[in-house]
Amino acid sequence: MDKHHILVVDDNHINRLFFESSLKKLNYLVSLAENGYQAIQLCQQQRFDLIFMDIRMDGLDGIQTATNIKQSKAHLNTPVLAISAEHFNAKQYPVFVASLLKPVSQLELKRVLAHHLPSSDYGVACFDEQQALQISHQDPDIVLKLRGMLIEQLPADWQMIKQLFEQQDWSALDAYLHKIYGSAKICAASLLMQHIQALKKSVQQQENNTAALQGLKFAINETMAVNKQQLKE
Repeated sequence: MDKHHILVVDDNHINRLFFESSLKKLNYLVSLAENGYQAIQLCQQQRFDLIFMDIRMDGLDGIQTATNIKQSKAHLNTPVLAISAEHFNAKQYPVFVASLLKPVSQLELKRVLAHHLPSSDYGVACFDEQQALQISHQDPDIVLKLRGMLIEQLPADWQMIKQLFEQQDWSALDAYLHKIYGSAKICAASLLMQHIQALKKSVQQQENNTAALQGLKFAINETMAVNKQQLKE
């Protein structure tokens, strides 16, 4: 699937280098801005999936920059995370979803990426085997039967989701995602459930979020591949 594109806004070149190298190691596309004006210009040219925003900068500070960026339709729902060397209460500013205290550890970076980006699936298994057995009254045969029905339907589900998304029929797409979420839940298909919810959230906002769509495609392909491998074992 396409890589997520992240914008890092910081007036300190060492901080920019840290975020750039760390994010690229995690297989993300990264763009850099050294001030608020440059960040706004980049956001006018393309859409980013997530933005790390330094708070204290010369000229436009991080709060002013984030507020400006969030006024555009393209970035209305883009998560912006405040980064600061001092304590910063992001809850006081609705343009931020969270804040990080510098220096940021790799573990903390992975945690926020997994939380705010739909395909950052660190440690997310395709199936919760224990939950699947509980749902199926501890009968492995029922688990396999239900899972087989889900897998068989997924290619057709993807085509319908893609068609409704391209038509921007948000109401019908929301209803369809609700239906397949129920199927995924019965099968304890954890990865699939996560990505259905991510896309559903964007659909309910009537947002043309191709990253969430591609995230669901990834989850469908991964779920089918894992099921195929399990059947061979």
